[in-house]
Amino acid sequence: MGFLDDITARFKSLVGDTGDGAPEEHDLRLAIATLLVRSLTVDGEEVIEEAMKLVDLLKARFDLTDREAEQLFDEAKRAEREATDLFKFTRTVTEQLDRDGRIGVLEMMFEIVAADGVVDVFEENLMTRAATLLRVPDYYADRMRPKLFALMGQ
Repeated sequence: MGFLDDITARFKSLVGDTGDGAPEEHDLRLAIATLLVRSLTVDGEEVIEEAMKLVDLLKARFDLTDREAEQLFDEAKRAEREATDLFKFTRTVTEQLDRDGRIGVLEMMFEIVAADGVVDVFEENLMTRAATLLRVPDYYADRMRPKLFALMGQ
């Protein structure tokens, strides 16, 4: 790597440009990944089935390699640990995605919550808050609940 390439790479890392597209695209990916991490950790347990499902969803949603998905997952875990609430992330999603896109994000969150086969009160509360913050109409959120239980095999 040449001197100019090294400087360019360092500058991009400082300003958050991963080279994977526009900064808005990276912000959206990080916001969605962080919401998924919150879905994973809200019950106080990080179950391997949920973590594997999260990485699979990131790979499929954003057409990422294993390495890219794991890097995004790690970045999202850091962002989630530092966050005091969901608003920053849900705002990014609502600003950049239409209703169907926001519903898709909520469905991904439901998949993470259901991956271990148990939905506790904290996970249920998260889903209700996320639906509101993502501006998903109650009609769609209510239709997702049976899907959640179907994913769990109940």
